Amino acid sequence: MAELDSASDDSDAILVKNEGANEKRALSRIERILSDDEMSHSGVQKMILDRLDVAEDKVVVLERVRDEFYDVKRELAVAKATIERVASLDTMQSTMLGVGCLILGYIPTAWGNVSLTILACVTGLGLVGGSYSSKRKKV
Repeated sequence: MAELDSASDDSDAILVKNEGANEKRALSRIERILSDDEMSHSGVQKMILDRLDVAEDKVVVLERVRDEFYDVKRELAVAKATIERVASLDTMQSTMLGVGCLILGYIPTAWGNVSLTILACVTGLGLVGGSYSSKRKKV
């Protein structure tokens, strides 16, 4: 058991050859060129029809996979656009909050000037309140 614990994942790995579908078939190594005489035999025609059926089944499966791929690709594009929109809204909200807090922090300095104090209060509270209310809305 200690040998298994000390073995690394990569150094003891065994390379397994990935055999293609053609190498697994029993008749994959026979000559592919057939004469007219050989083509006239019913056994050859049946084998060709069998291979045609296998190919048609694979085409149907691959068409379904292709359709699913494009559906998922479209959904991914929509999700990426939504994430970009959410990220830009989050940046805007953070900026509004920061500027609003900065303006509210400026209010004690502006106490001497009434109009500047009121403007700073309204602007700061508007930005902070807008930032909080926009975070509460659904995206």
